[in-house]
Formats: sequence, structure tokens, C-alpha cells
Amino acid sequence: MELKTLRNFITVVQEEGISAAADTLHVSQPALSRQIKELENELNATLLIRGNRSRTIGLTDEGKLLYRRAREIVALADRTRDEITEGDMIEGDVHIAGAQTAAMRTVAKAAVRLRQRHPGICIRLHDDYGANIIERLDNGFADFGVLVQPIDMSRYDYLPLPGGDSMGVLMRHDHPLAARKTITAADLNGVPVIVPQGVLARGDLSGWLGHHAKSMNIVGTMNLMYNASCFVQEGYACAIGPAKLIDTSWESGLTFRSLDPPMHTKLAVAWKNKQPLTPSATAFLDALRAVIAA
Repeated sequence: MELKTLRNFITVVQEEGISAAADTLHVSQPALSRQIKELENELNATLLIRGNRSRTIGLTDEGKLLYRRAREIVALADRTRDEITEGDMIEGDVHIAGAQTAAMRTVAKAAVRLRQRHPGICIRLHDDYGANIIERLDNGFADFGVLVQPIDMSRYDYLPLPGGDSMGVLMRHDHPLAARKTITAADLNGVPVIVPQGVLARGDLSGWLGHHAKSMNIVGTMNLMYNASCFVQEGYACAIGPAKLIDTSWESGLTFRSLDPPMHTKLAVAWKNKQPLTPSATAFLDALRAVIAA
């Protein structure tokens, strides 16, 4: 499989048809059709479900798999090219995959320090949760991952981030639990809640909930607290998540109550311990160490 062919296949999928893709790529439709057919022959699989006159297409299961992998292959190839051509100049992209956390301010301070010294560097943020962040690190799509602890860090080098997140419940001002100063596990019996996907995957709440875990009414998961706050404002549910991420002024209609007993998360910035860092990633790491030391 050639990179050019994979790029063209991606365009066909994104343009939802061979005709539209040919116009975008400035090639003839027969030539593009022939290229896609040769790709199918090479893989011994049908990739496209062709509509009338090949104007619209759908994807077979094999086509969906190739589309996902092709985007990864092309992205990694582009990144490799950029890293090699970067040379002695400290510029380029630093990819950071991170969970949503107030501790990201430390990362942001490091980015400010980095930009002051190397204005040609661009930070690429990828918001996600634990399993996907680790996948990005392992596949080389992220230089660094901001990970909630505890997690197996044997494959990574890492720096603990100072502070951490105090967990609590985001709710509307008029919710019955808003009258309480803190929220216990018993308070949440039967209450519809949205929880972070990472918290659910790691089982972080299990110890805090104790025997009340069976009465939890989880009606949704999220990666970004802001998106969950929109559901909370509309009365869909309360949301369990980190403090200091959402506006809880009176005008917002929202309020936040800490968990009782308190629950705090610890975080670390991790990178592959057997994968050499690019000059720009090394410069970011130097800036992060300086910020943490200060």
C-alpha cells in the first residue's frame, strides 16, 4: 500500500464519493476508480459500497477498518517527516494527550515558558481519557500524556504534577442536594449522575461509594466537564467530576459540592521510556521541569 493511495482513499471516504474526491484531488474519475479497485485487489477485500454511478459510497467493515488505520498511518508518516526535517531548529509540534484537570495549568505554564524561548513550537492538545491517552502514547501519536493515577507506569518515564483535583458533584442551584455543604455516598442513592469515562474505567469511585455502589444511577459518561455541565444545566442529571473546571457563579445556575469523605486525584505527565524525544518535545520537558521546580 502506497501512502498516496491511502491518502486518496481517505479523500474518497471524506468526500463521500469518487466523483467528488476526483474533483478535490484534481484527477480523473476513471483514474481514481482504477486506483481504488487496485487497492481492493491488493487487500483481497471489497472496501466500498458503491451507489448509483459511483456518486455516493458507503464503507464495508473492511473499508471502515482501513479508513481508521489509513488515517493513523498517514498521520504518523506526516509527523515522522516533520520530525526529520526539523533538523537543528527547535520548532514543530508537541503533541499532548490529556485528561481534563485543573492541573493542566501547570502544563500551560510550561507551554508559555516554552513559547518564550522557542516561538516556532506549536502545542497540539488531544482531550481524552486514560485508555485512549495510553494508546496515543504507545502508538507514537502523542509525545506526552497527562494521566490520572494510579496506573501502570512501567513503560513510561513521568513527572508527578503538583496539586491534583478535588472531586465533587456539579448540580443545578435548585437541586435538593444543593442545600448540603458536602455530598456523601448515601446522598447519591438513586440520583441520576454523569461520571467521567476514565473514573468509571478505573473504578475510582468504588472505594468511596462502598456498599452504596449498587444504588448508583449512572445515566451517562463524559470526557469533558463542560459538555456534562450543559446536560446538568438542562436538568438531565448531576455530574461527578473535578472542581474548578466549571463556572459556578450565581448567573450560571450551577453549584459544586465536594465529596465527603474528600476524594482527590493525583496526576502525572508521562512519555515512552524507550522512545527518543524530538528536540521540541525535549524543550517542552525542560520547561515543565523548570515550572514544577519553581
